[in-house]
Amino acid sequence: MTPALLFALTLAASAPAPDDGGEPLPASAPTDSYQLAAWCYGALDEYLIVYEKVIPDLKTIDRMFGTSVVEAKPYSADMAAARVELKLIGGAVTDAEKASPQPIAEQGAGAVNAGRAIWSVAEGKTRRELARAWLGWALPDRCDSNARELAQRSLLLGKALTYNADSAAPAPPAADAAAQPAAAAAQPPVDAAAIPAADATASPPAPTSPPSIDSLLAPPPADAPASGDAAKPPAPTSDGDASAPPPAAAPQ
Repeated sequence: MTPALLFALTLAASAPAPDDGGEPLPASAPTDSYQLAAWCYGALDEYLIVYEKVIPDLKTIDRMFGTSVVEAKPYSADMAAARVELKLIGGAVTDAEKASPQPIAEQGAGAVNAGRAIWSVAEGKTRRELARAWLGWALPDRCDSNARELAQRSLLLGKALTYNADSAAPAPPAADAAAQPAAAAAQPPVDAAAIPAADATASPPAPTSPPSIDSLLAPPPADAPASGDAAKPPAPTSDGDASAPPPAAAPQ
C-alpha cells in the first residue's frame, strides 16, 4: 500500500462525522472520529457510575409515578446494553491507538475526561436532581455508528502499516546465501569406516607401582652382572689380584 493511500486513510479517520439523527451530539463534542469515540466512552462510563449512586432515588421516583415494573435494580436491562456499548466504543478507541502512525493516546485521554465532565454540573447538585438528570440523558446515536466505522478504518490502517513494514525489511545478501552451500561442499566427506571403533570390552591397563627403595639398593644376582659393570675388570684387592686362584697349601 502506497504512502498516499495511508495518508488518505488517516485523513478519513479524522474526518468530521455526519449527523445520524436521533439523540444529537452536544456542541462541545469533538468532531475528530477518534476523539469523538473517546468522548463518548467517557460520557457513557460516567453515566454508569452515576447509575450506581442514584439507584435508591430511581426506585423512589418509580414508586411516585406508579411504575408497574418491579426490579431489584431498576433499568437493569438498559444498563446491561449500556455496558455492551461501552465495551464496543472502548475497543474502537484501542484499535485506533494501535493503528495510528503517531501516538494519540494523550489526546484520547483528554477527550475521555471531557466526556465525563458533562456530568459535573448535575453531580454538584442533590442526589434527587442527579437522578432526574440521569433519567433525561441518552447516549447520542452517533457514538455507536462512529465507533463501528472507526474500528473498521483502524483495522485497514493497521494492516497497511504492517504490510509496509514487512516490505521495507531488507532481504539477506544473495552472495552470503550462495557462499554457505559452497563452503559446505568444500569440506571433504568424513569416512565413518576410517574411524576406529572403541572396544567397549577392553579394560584399561593396570597402573604400575614405582620400585621400592629396598629393590633399588639390593645387589644384583650373581649370574646377572649389574648394568655397566660387565666390561669393567675386577678391582684388585690389597693382597693381589682377586681374580687369581688362591695358592695351594704347602705339603706338611
